[in-house]
Amino acid sequence: MAEIERVKEIPLDVPFEDATQNIRYESLTLRAPTLSQAEQFYEKQVAKTSLAAMRLLIALTSGGIPESVLQKMDFIDFRKCEDFLMGFLTWRSSPSGKSEPQT
Repeated sequence: MAEIERVKEIPLDVPFEDATQNIRYESLTLRAPTLSQAEQFYEKQVAKTSLAAMRLLIALTSGGIPESVLQKMDFIDFRKCEDFLMGFLTWRSSPSGKSEPQT
């Protein structure tokens, strides 16, 4: 059975900074979202936009980077994070019982 990768470090092509905390982000370590985090994503998606919802999910799964700091993130780096996290949001068990993302 194929395992879904639950933690992934995403190297950033364009690093960004949190000036308040004096932190420079050159990569983000994302973790599999919890049920509560996925629920918050879907609630934000309904209330705002898909981009705002994904920014929230990145903030929640990256160990607490504030959403306001993530607004400075390069869009292609954002999409790399989105690709990883969408694997969880679209995951379905196959008829054979093997793990696989929904296509």
